[in-house]
Amino acid sequence: MESSGKRFKKGELLFRENEPIQIIYVIQSGKISLQVERTGKRLEILTAGPGQVLGEQALFYNARYPFTAEVLQECKLMEVPVEFIKQQANSAAAVIKVLLKSLVDDIKQTRQILRSTKMETDKTPCPQVSIPRIFALLNLVSRHTGKINPDHKHEILVDWSVLKLYTTRMFAESPQRMRSLLDLLMKLKICELTLEKTEEGNEELSKIRLLNLPLIEDFSEFYQYNLYKGSYAEVIHVDTLALKVAMALVQASEGVELDRKGAVALNWDTTIEIIRKKYSIELKNTHLDILEKKGLFVKRQSQENGPAILSFDRSEFVKMVHFWSLIREIDLWNEKGFVDLNEKTSEEECPCSLRPHQLERKLG
Repeated sequence: MESSGKRFKKGELLFRENEPIQIIYVIQSGKISLQVERTGKRLEILTAGPGQVLGEQALFYNARYPFTAEVLQECKLMEVPVEFIKQQANSAAAVIKVLLKSLVDDIKQTRQILRSTKMETDKTPCPQVSIPRIFALLNLVSRHTGKINPDHKHEILVDWSVLKLYTTRMFAESPQRMRSLLDLLMKLKICELTLEKTEEGNEELSKIRLLNLPLIEDFSEFYQYNLYKGSYAEVIHVDTLALKVAMALVQASEGVELDRKGAVALNWDTTIEIIRKKYSIELKNTHLDILEKKGLFVKRQSQENGPAILSFDRSEFVKMVHFWSLIREIDLWNEKGFVDLNEKTSEEECPCSLRPHQLERKLG
């Protein structure tokens, strides 16, 4: 441990969001900017100065840094290895440990509130905190006011004027954001939009046919749970390679019989060949590690008298492919400032999408 302190120059990064906490920093002088990185840019949550500590949650949790830390002013920091300070804390009296944990939890909660408040004021078209809210709004209003298709129970017809009214008056949400979301869902073939001509001859949105309402509801619940669970969630940050590999495995397992737990078993050699030919991916164990980091698990089993077997929960993969496709399109929306209907979707780039009624059977 460097008790005398270590100096850092302006612009240096101490650590990045989601890195495992191995060092606890005590700020002796200078200022540190704590930021979150979203859609290619950093959003400052707060600044920390002399006397403040960074990484303290590792004392009681197997934690990761919740922010990226950038030096704003040349600073001097004391670096304390986590294991060293844990030993000191563990040897303290029980009442001291309780007090320390209470303080750590209070700091954690305060920073989470600051994070949510700052992200609420993010000027991007659809900031992270708005994502679960606007999907939940669409789901609730559609279920409350829409007309269900008797032939397809997951399809529902919604009047745009009604949805717009609820969006603005009841939920104080931006109608433009909702309208852009509908374009995004149309791009992904999750909804169909009907335009009608006004008396002035202009075309305006009239009706919305949502082709899979459970997907919208499931995505809202999935996103809000991972966003607010209290730590960085890998699963709601799209890795393009992970998405492509997951799509390829979904396609390679199309039509394969499921076992009683919903898993598929694929011949490893055959699967490698299919994925190499169709998607130009040389499937390796490192690709499976990327998926595992994101919460999708693939099991590879060797056999004595035959090729290795690859098994995974196909319905979980199908669900995550659609969730990640949604998140990727939202990221592009935020980057460009609008929904680009002329740009190919990830599912078109790697064509393994299921039709809405097929997805319905998997998610319903």
